[in-house]
Amino acid sequence: MFSKSIFWSTLVSFLFFYMVPWGFYTAAEECLSAHITESVARDPMLLGWLAVGVLILSYAFVRVFQKWSAGNYSNKNGFVFGLWVAFLIAIPMGFIQYSTSVIATAEYYILDGIYWTGMYAIAGFLVALISRKIS
Repeated sequence: MFSKSIFWSTLVSFLFFYMVPWGFYTAAEECLSAHITESVARDPMLLGWLAVGVLILSYAFVRVFQKWSAGNYSNKNGFVFGLWVAFLIAIPMGFIQYSTSVIATAEYYILDGIYWTGMYAIAGFLVALISRKIS
């Protein structure tokens, strides 16, 4: 259930999913804030709960990737897996959120979907790389 490969892959993906979005959204705040119609951001953020959620996401991402790839931890498999995760989660959730809320404009959700597609693809690549090196 919890091998060395799963541990290190989860740790790397956790750090990636926890740190990169913070940097990206901080850097892109001025550009993206023009597309926010109603702010629902929590101030201050609950970083402990955020870490728990990102840790669960990272562990599930690694476990599903390792099952899906059946031991073939190629960079291409990781990248394609990340694209599938984006296709299953990030892109449809953008459409769902846009159609059911007034938080942001369509442009925001398009940019956010592109961003998360890249994030999941890169994370899949990283998980494949770590899984291959450790296994």
